[in-house]
Amino acid sequence: MSKRVPSSPGDRDLNAKATEALAKARKMRPGPERTEALKKAEKLRQTANTYNYLFSSELKRPD
Repeated sequence: MSKRVPSSPGDRDLNAKATEALAKARKMRPGPERTEALKKAEKLRQTANTYNYLFSSELKRPD
């Protein structure tokens, strides 16, 4: 079974996107739009963490 590799590293830089989304959300004025932006930034961070785990060298298939 071959190891899956992301198609393009630049396209998969979810950590940078999550950091940028969080920074933009923090600059917004308090209100419902900011709350939603913070929630989306957190979801993006969780997605980045999951993606990094799935493609890490620590994750090995069962023998």
